[in-house]
Amino acid sequence: MTPDNTIVHGDCVTGMRNLAPASVDFVLTDPPYLVDYQSRDGRKVANDRNGEWLRPTFSQIYRVMKPASFCVSFYGWNRVHLFMAAWRQAGLRAVGHIVFRKRYAYPRGSFVPSMRLRTCLPGVTYSRPPAQPIPDVIEFRYTGNKLHRHRSR
Repeated sequence: MTPDNTIVHGDCVTGMRNLAPASVDFVLTDPPYLVDYQSRDGRKVANDRNGEWLRPTFSQIYRVMKPASFCVSFYGWNRVHLFMAAWRQAGLRAVGHIVFRKRYAYPRGSFVPSMRLRTCLPGVTYSRPPAQPIPDVIEFRYTGNKLHRHRSR
């Protein structure tokens, strides 16, 4: 059994196979968006062209989630159909859409030049409304993709 508050580093499907069924309270994932992303400085995201991981990943996510727990997943807006298909096949049910409003844009190669939104889908193992719903639009603080280290005082 994995102790509470443990970070499992490694391939997500392999790591989740080692977790007990119905043992996770909440999942937040920002997986590759399947858009063959490349940053301005040439960096790429592993597995962002190959979606073979998508269905096995969400199948394992569903398996480890406790009843009435939430999974929140970011996705590539132009690949939402692939993410939704993987969710449905796994057993997750989308219950909303959360938009993070950004103060920066991706102007290059976009039909919508601002692209000032980052979206994610919350899903549940079964439906039960939360006591206090979260807002559907949230301000997104940009860090410049820099690692911030917190200092102890």
